[in-house]
Amino acid sequence: MSAEAKTAVAGSGEGGCWCCGRITAEEALVRLENHPEVGLCASCVRFLGRRARDYQASVMRSRLRSAAEWVRGEVMSRGWHERPVIGPVLLWINRHVPW
Repeated sequence: MSAEAKTAVAGSGEGGCWCCGRITAEEALVRLENHPEVGLCASCVRFLGRRARDYQASVMRSRLRSAAEWVRGEVMSRGWHERPVIGPVLLWINRHVPW
């Protein structure tokens, strides 16, 4: 965006989205609390929300996977998978977990 366009936009009560560059009414922009100079349009806010949820889900999946691997290691080091009653149950669980 050129300097003339920025000046015209600043005087008209409109602002540009920092993500996509779309010119939007100032009331429709979401401002970041610690950085009020950053404004995002509603579609970019939704996009970033989806990205954040995907990131959090992947972090949670990796934590669950590492916890399951730790539990599996403990079960095997103690030989619980070879016990007559609980062994078949643990082997069944091991075959059917999604990771």
